[in-house]
Amino acid sequence: MALSRLAREFAAEISNHDWSDAPYRRDRAGHSRASDSLSKRSEKVLSDQETDRLRTNVMWVAAQVLGYSDPNFDVYEFAEACGVNTRNSRGGKDGTIDAGLRKDPYGRYMRPGTWEFDPQFITTETSDFYHASTDCSWFQRGYRGGQLLTFPVDGEVPQRWKRCVNCLGTEA
Repeated sequence: MALSRLAREFAAEISNHDWSDAPYRRDRAGHSRASDSLSKRSEKVLSDQETDRLRTNVMWVAAQVLGYSDPNFDVYEFAEACGVNTRNSRGGKDGTIDAGLRKDPYGRYMRPGTWEFDPQFITTETSDFYHASTDCSWFQRGYRGGQLLTFPVDGEVPQRWKRCVNCLGTEA
């Protein structure tokens, strides 16, 4: 899946910026020590490992917002575009890349700037019911790994799905 235009632009800025002395100075976007005059260079510089950690944290902050906003967002594709290593020592996908995001095991992202999920009804294509959240034991028993479908609580859920009486009770 291709990154959205916004995600590509965030990644380009993150990748282009020289993070090696970021904690020690305020810079414009796209800072590069290589183009600084000697008088503007900071004396302190992060190690390569520290620079990678900082770049990864910046990537995660941007990815949290992008993942919340874009249901097709791929954090690994975004991280690679940001210049973040997404591979573990064996060459496979590094699970910490995905683990750095605030989301539930079903892929729902927490609202940016909070530790909360938006109130919404959830279901999947293969389900017969819609639920209040992924915390519903009936949802968890029936979940088959399909993509989550969400509907605002103040909107209409298509009649294809029935209300889960376990987590939503009977209609008032």
